Amino acid sequence: MIASLRRLALAFVLAGLAACQTLPAVNENRVPEVVTLQDGSAERAAMNARVFDVSVDLVARRFYDRTYNGVDFRAEAAARRAEALAQPNEAGFYRALNETLRLLDDRHTVAVRPSVNRLRAQARLEEARVFGMTLALAVHSETDERRYFVTRVRQDGPAADAGVKAGWRIATVDGEPFDGTISYAGQLRRFEFLDADGGEHEVEMEARPLPREVGVAERREDGVLVLHFSTFDAASRDWMLARLAEAQADPPRAVIVDLRGNSGGRVDATAAILGAFFERRVRFAYYNLGPVPRVARQTRSARTPWTGAAAVLQSDLSGSASEVFAAAFQEYDRGPVVGQVSAGAVVGSVAYQLPDGGLLRVGVSEFRTGSGAVLEKQGVTPDLAVTPTYDDVANGRDVVLEAAVRAVLGDEGQAASATR
Repeated sequence: MIASLRRLALAFVLAGLAACQTLPAVNENRVPEVVTLQDGSAERAAMNARVFDVSVDLVARRFYDRTYNGVDFRAEAAARRAEALAQPNEAGFYRALNETLRLLDDRHTVAVRPSVNRLRAQARLEEARVFGMTLALAVHSETDERRYFVTRVRQDGPAADAGVKAGWRIATVDGEPFDGTISYAGQLRRFEFLDADGGEHEVEMEARPLPREVGVAERREDGVLVLHFSTFDAASRDWMLARLAEAQADPPRAVIVDLRGNSGGRVDATAAILGAFFERRVRFAYYNLGPVPRVARQTRSARTPWTGAAAVLQSDLSGSASEVFAAAFQEYDRGPVVGQVSAGAVVGSVAYQLPDGGLLRVGVSEFRTGSGAVLEKQGVTPDLAVTPTYDDVANGRDVVLEAAVRAVLGDEGQAASATR
């Protein structure tokens, strides 16, 4: 989550520098340099050793649970070291490193391989190649088959140019079954899509750089404003506050914050966005950070907060700061939370730059809601539980959003929804 614990982290991070070598914190304003090494080379093995050792040492010193989830972490890491160092390439090494980190059973303690880290930074800084389509995963309740559907197509992207439609399912990419990952290298990719009637659509398209789409705002015919964004950062904060300011000039009947799939982000951005829904400052969380005493976090005051009807949408992929946001809505009775139980991944973390261009994120602090509830491995239980069926996703029915609209508009909303 909540990677913006850096200011408070600085005191105890610096305290350890005199005794132990540490890694630099990630610079979020630049794309990391990636070290390219020949597969199977001595240089590859040496880099594996360097990254593995510094990662294990830093995690052992900084991880917030000093019992390491009941695991002798250093001993277990030592037992796995030789196998990790022997991996011939980046993918194999980071897979082995993450298998070691998973012993801690903490979703925030994870290593990101250099190539992926660079791609994510490019996307954040508006330099990434994308196809311009948003995907959703649906798992069939009877067969457990996993399928990926297009839920939205950007009108300025390659997918729109190629005629891709929302509701289509990706069957194959370059002739291989689609597993949720696509190479965004600058070359044509051959997609096979299936529509809701089983019709086949073969499309060739090439990813290209597009400006970052910070958020999506939809003013529905029924007067409800839906705001969706995928991470809590400075850009999302500014975008949300601007949309809510516009809403003051022409008030919608309700505002729905769509956090489905939102992976979390910075605690300061969370405080600002959440504060725009309250007339007064409220405590929404607190955490313990090493030797630093328990620290409370309050919302930031907004110049013109939205005080009208509001709701939050979440899914089982909503994690971290998005869970803290939803929990605050519940604890202060600000509006219903609709969807599925959230991911249950709420720990304060800090990101460090690895020597090869990878990233190491470490859970450094327990994190609780304003009322003291622990969300880690628990998640936020929605006020109104709604789970889309396989057919809902395949046919483009957003039953979660429609349920939220009915909840915030009451009987009138039910009638309006029935006519849509």
